[in-house]
Parts: sequence; C-alpha cells; structure tokens
Amino acid sequence: MAATHAGVKRSYEGLARPTPTPTSSREASPLRQPPNNLSGSPVLRSGFETPLQDWTELPRKASFDSDASIVLVGVRGVGKSSLGILAATAYSRRLIESERAFHEATGVTTQAFRKLHGATKYHQEHHKVLRQVLKAHSKHSVIVCSFSDLEANGAQLLREYAQAHPVIHVTRDAKGVQSHLQVWSLDRVRQLLRASGPLLRSCMNFEFFNLSERIAEVSDQGVQDLAKLHNGLFLTLKRVERDFLKMLRNIVGDQDREQSHHSAYPLSQVPVHTRDFSLSAVVDAEDVVTGTVDLDELQIGVDAIEVDLAFDSDLASAPNCAGSMEDDLLKAAEAFSMMRRSTILPIIVGIAGRGSRFDDAETKAKLASYCLRLAPEYCNIDLSLEDKQLRSLMSAKGRTRVIGNALMEERPAEGWQDDTCFSKYRRAVSIGCDLVKVTMPAERKEDNFAVETFRSVCESTHPGTRLIAYNTGKPGRFSMCFNRTLTPVRSLRSQQTAGTQEWQYPSLKARDVFASLFASCVYEPMHFFIYGANVSYSLSPAMHNAAYQACGMPHTYGTHSSPDLEDFKRLSRDHHFGGAAVVQPYKTLVVPLMAGMSSHAKAIGSVNTIVPIREYTKQGSVPGEQELLGQANRSGEVLALYGHNTDWIGIRACLRRGLSPANTVRPQTTALVCGAGGQARSSIYAMLSLGVRNIFVCNRTKANAEVLANHYNELIASSAISELDTCHTEQTRVRVLDSFGAEWPKEYRQPSLIVSGIPTQAADGTLTNFTIPDDWLK
Repeated sequence: MAATHAGVKRSYEGLARPTPTPTSSREASPLRQPPNNLSGSPVLRSGFETPLQDWTELPRKASFDSDASIVLVGVRGVGKSSLGILAATAYSRRLIESERAFHEATGVTTQAFRKLHGATKYHQEHHKVLRQVLKAHSKHSVIVCSFSDLEANGAQLLREYAQAHPVIHVTRDAKGVQSHLQVWSLDRVRQLLRASGPLLRSCMNFEFFNLSERIAEVSDQGVQDLAKLHNGLFLTLKRVERDFLKMLRNIVGDQDREQSHHSAYPLSQVPVHTRDFSLSAVVDAEDVVTGTVDLDELQIGVDAIEVDLAFDSDLASAPNCAGSMEDDLLKAAEAFSMMRRSTILPIIVGIAGRGSRFDDAETKAKLASYCLRLAPEYCNIDLSLEDKQLRSLMSAKGRTRVIGNALMEERPAEGWQDDTCFSKYRRAVSIGCDLVKVTMPAERKEDNFAVETFRSVCESTHPGTRLIAYNTGKPGRFSMCFNRTLTPVRSLRSQQTAGTQEWQYPSLKARDVFASLFASCVYEPMHFFIYGANVSYSLSPAMHNAAYQACGMPHTYGTHSSPDLEDFKRLSRDHHFGGAAVVQPYKTLVVPLMAGMSSHAKAIGSVNTIVPIREYTKQGSVPGEQELLGQANRSGEVLALYGHNTDWIGIRACLRRGLSPANTVRPQTTALVCGAGGQARSSIYAMLSLGVRNIFVCNRTKANAEVLANHYNELIASSAISELDTCHTEQTRVRVLDSFGAEWPKEYRQPSLIVSGIPTQAADGTLTNFTIPDDWLK
C-alpha cells in the first residue's frame, strides 16, 4: 500500500527550475485562512477545529524497538518527503505516504473526496485510512504524514502512536517554507508556523529543524554555471542527509546499511565524558543564528560543543507557546541544527539561568523537555527541579545522556565539605543522571584543593557516574584547569558580554587549560614525526605544528626520510616519542614491529599511524585504545608500539561525500580500485565498510592484484572484517580485471565508485600517464 521506491529523485534540471508550488497539490493547504486567534485551537482547511493539548503537559516516550516505524509530520514546504526518502534509503525501509495511501484506498485525492462526499464523510474515511496505514506499517517503515492528517481525531491517533514509535515534527524557517510555497506572504507563513507548532508538538516526541540554504542564482545557463548550480543542489541534499541521519542515530541507533562514518575515528568508541580533561566550548544560540561566532574556530581544542538555547519569552505565561515564544522555539531549534551541521563533535544543550523568569520550576522543566526533543548527545538539566519533574524528564531522555546541574551562586558554609554538595550529587545519581555537575564560587585558594577531595569521595562511592566539579569566578580558574570532565571554555576570540556574571560565563579558553596542564607537568611535551623514503615535501609538520600552537601544546612535529627502518627503531625508543605517521614504502614493512594493532589495521594489513605503549595492563597484555589514550602526552620508556590505519577513514569519507542519495550503495553497486599497493588495500576496506559487494581491482602487474583480492576474499569468508555485515558475506567478493584494456564484465554494472592508488609520478619525478577505457565509465 502506497509504497514508494526510496532513492528516486527528480533530475537536477527539475530541482533547479523555479516552478511555483500550486495550492492544489497533493497535500492540502493546512490553514483555511491566516490565523487570528493564535492561542486557540488551529482551524484546519476543513473548517473543523482540532483539539489542542498543551504539549508540555503530555507524557513523552523516547525509547522504542529498533524496528519501530518512523513517522514524519509537518506543514507543507518543510521537506518531509525528501527526508522520508533519505531515511527509508539509509535504513532499508519501506516509504509510505499517507496522501498516496488515501488515494489508493478511495481512488481519489483527499480534496476530491471532500468535494464529492462532504466533510463529515471525508473525516470518517480519512481517519479509517490513517489508522490502517499506521497499523499495517508499524514496523520497518518510514511514514510521511501531511498536516491535514491531524484533522478531527488524527492528532490523538498520532499521540497514541508516539507512545511506541518515533514521531518527528519537521519544521523549517519561514523564509524556507515561503520559498517552497511561493504563493503566500512571509508574514502568513510565520503565522502558520506559530499556529501549527503547538499542535504538531503535542503529537510528536521529537523535533527536526530542516536548515534552508540559498543557492545562488545563475544569470547565464552555461555549462559551468549549470554545473555550479547542480553541485550546490547536490551538496545541499548531502548535508541534509547527514544532518537527519545524525538525528535518527540518536533516536533509533545506526542504520542497517552502514554505521556513521564517525564510528571509524579512533576516538569514536571512547565517549567524551570518559576522557580525562575533556573540554566543551560554550556558545549562545543567538550567536550561532546571527553568525557572530566562528563555528569552525569554536571547535579548536575541544571535545564537545555546549549550546545555550536561551529564550527571551516567558514560557510560563504562554502555555500554548503562542507568538514570540514559538519564534524562540524555532530559533533554538535552528541554532541546534546549525551547530549539528557544523561539527562532528557531540553537542550538549540546555538553558543557562539568565534571569528571574528561569527561577520558576515549571518553566525550567518545560524548557528541558523541549531540549530533549532535539535528540542531542547530552542535555543539561537543573537539579533544582522537584523529584517528580526530574524523573519525568529522565524517563523521556532516550539515548541522550543527561547532565544534572547544581550550579550554586553562593558558597555553602563549609565549602566542598558541606553536606549540601554531597546531597546534590547523591540525589542526581539516585535519579539516574549520567553525569553530575556541581559548581560554587571560590572565596579562598583552599577551595581549589578541596574540590579534588570532594571529587575523590564522590567517584569512589559512585564510580559509574562522572563528576564535573569546579569553582567559579576568577579565584576558581585553577580548579577549572584540573577538572577532569567537560570543563566549559570559550572560543578563542569571544569576549564576555557586559552584565554577564562570572559564574555564568567560562573565563578560560582551551589553550589556557592545556597550557596549565603542561606547565604543571600533568602533560609533557612530546616529539612526533612523519617517516618515509622521502618525506621532505610533506605538509604534515606545518599543519600539526600550527594545531599545537593553536591549542597551547608545546609539542613538535618533524620529518624523517630514510632508506630503511633502522632510524625509525631508534627514534621510536626515545622517552619523549609521542607517535609517528608512516608512509610508503613502509606501511606494510613496519607491521612486524607492532606489538598490537587496531582491528582495522589487522584487516587491511598495513599501518600508517604508530603510538607508543609505555605501560601494559595488569595482566601483562597490550592495552586497548582507551587505555592508550590515558598514556598520551606523558614521557617515559617505550615498551612496545601500537599500529593504526587511518587511510581508509579518509577514503571512505571522500566516497560518502561524493555519493548522491539517489546513487547510494545498494546490492548491485560496483566499485573499482586501480593499483594493488597500500592505498589500494585501504580503498577496498573503505568500500567494504560502505556495504559495496562487488569490487574490482586492476593493476599493471596482475599477480599483485590477485594477492590483494585473495587477502580480502579470505577475510570475507572467515567473517574477519568487523565493518562488514556478516549476512552479506556470501554475496561480497573482490575480483581482478585482466588489464586496463580489458572489457568491463557484462554481468556487472559500471563502477559508481573509483579510487586510484597509482602514484602520480615515478621515483625519478616522471609523471604517470594513466588512463582507463571509456566503456568502464558509461
């Protein structure tokens, strides 16, 4: 019923054509007229009032079965259909559209049925079809509903459905919606969003803000101009796909087709809150939306981004979120969405106390509930709320980790030894907070040492709950430098605004914290280098040394060229050896020197990144990656070496970036690797991790290509590649082409992914003349 093949999109010419969207499209105009009474129940096109319930008072679920269907709802022009296609493709699910389902069930559109049979009969039939759709496709589907589905009892039907399914309210900025509709004024669109927001939010358990991007107009439709326009549209769709799938991962987990490409990064398996001396950069939502802060610079040297979704309106005085309050909610969602697009770092959201209106517990609880709807990685929740309010929020946190905040404006009588501090921590743990944050103003230097005792006592009694604890104000900066978890810092160029209290605003930058850690010998300066036969041309030293300087790290990074590995053995034994990058021809030759390797390096059979092991586990074995992270930035005897391979991560990122959603990896997708060296090894591994089942290798020396293909085919057969779905091993194979002049096998599609691992020049500097047949690219 109403199934749509996920992945079929219009051509770029069709997307680029500025055709107005008529009001008589498949999805009816949601409002009959501009709403005048925004505090009342929205009047839909039928003229029937839809009962409005205060979304802040309704129970909300955020945990579901992994196969539960996903529902998308929103007004026209927010991009529900495109998001539905992206989600259905990524999660290998069936795409269902409620409007099409109604047409298939009745033989006519909703508008035509209403005209033929009247509103009453239409509501009865519409409710019947919607109920059937939701019931028949309760699993393994992505269901796109129109705003008109909320008419009469439709809203209540979706509220009930949201108790066992993720139902996502898709929204967008007014200009983006108006640009799509092209028939309404901007003011009317704003009225539409204000009136529809509370109703939609009362039926949903999550909210996604679909960022709009303006594509520059081209005056002359020449080949270059058209290519730029097509590239802009393609990149926009890729960014939307990345944004939406990132949110879905925080709701239902990784999709079946492939894991997030971030999961390949060496630190991805080490949660931010478990790392020592992690930092979070704090930014206001207003600064993000207005562009007054450089979002790239904000991320330098930090492990997470903390967005303060501050509101200017009083939610307590506007229970239905009317008027300016609804505008503030949209602004907060937009800021979060902009930050999510700009970073791969986890995001912490919350509302910082900025005035008396936030002293109201009901307001704080409502704002925290809204923050959780955005599905962030972390969410700050004020521990001044009542137990009932906190437990309600904890029950609806889903995959979001909650940080319980106890930010004291005044120092207790006994400082950190005061029972007030311990009781706040114990209460947060009992409620189920994943992390607890306790701060107070420092009045004396001793407070900076007392906080360490407090931390030691708390974490010894509750080792599973990490503590964020430090003193605020200028006297407390010492304790902030030595806080071990998510210390808040400000961006490199940000300035404290007038009137902002010290306890509200981070006084340190990331480089200040690192400088303190190195100056106090917690961290030590280390030497790094890139090693190869000839690396004098490498840009790595310039990039790494610039990064060290920006972060306040006194490390050094150099080059070392050598005809063999003897120098490497000597350099890697230095007590201040921090690590090395290895390039050709040593990526495979260095493998026997490794005492341990990552699973990726083992499967690929080559290493390009090496770190020292200075301490074995208590059992005498090689430590894991998280334990190795704890040994970083510390000098001492090098007992052994540990090897990583990160080449495949970069290759996979490039491949993912270049694949359009319509050309996504499917069972019939074919890939080609040119060459059979170390780069080819990483390329094949990257393709396998993307789910490609048909990979061809071509090399000037066919025997080398066969060795490479046999290496991977044996790993595939033995299920030794963790990135490969075991249920697809029988269909996955690496094959060898006879030569670059051979015909492409007729039983396979031409490759949609091609990676060349052939050097661009020979050892004497002669440029490589390399071509592949045209019929391989048809």
